[in-house]
Order: sequence, then C-alpha cells, then structure tokens
Amino acid sequence: MADLAAVYVETNDNGPWGCDVWWILNDSTGQTRVAFPQMAKGEETALARLQSLPGFDVQGMNSTKNARFLCWKARGPSPE
Repeated sequence: MADLAAVYVETNDNGPWGCDVWWILNDSTGQTRVAFPQMAKGEETALARLQSLPGFDVQGMNSTKNARFLCWKARGPSPE
C-alpha cells in the first residue's frame, strides 16, 4: 500500500471465543484501508512486510481491553 500512514493493533474483549486482536492499516487521511484479525490467512506474510517498516514495533497483543495501539506511523514530509 503506497499510501500507508499508520499501523495499529486493535484489541477488544471478545476473546477467547471471538476475534479479539486486529491489525489496522490506515492511509494518510486516517481512513482504515485494510483490517484483518490475528491468525487470518496471510498474516505471516503481511506481518513480515510490516516488520520491515522503519521503527515498527508490535504493541498491545496481550491486551484484553477495547483499545488501539500504535505500532508504526509514517514520518511526515521533512521541512524545507
């Protein structure tokens, strides 16, 4: 995704019977463009790509609360 601006882990209190950990990928307007649950098919491939982002750090994976954790944010344009 060329317009990727932020990656979050979003957790909720649906576990252990429901999907309680989600990956959220937002564009530069703050819109969620991709969201998928932990253990989804292709998660390993997506995570490998996300982990190559500079400064990417997985946050919140053990949370049982309804919360959103920032894992990565694109740097803004540098001042001229």
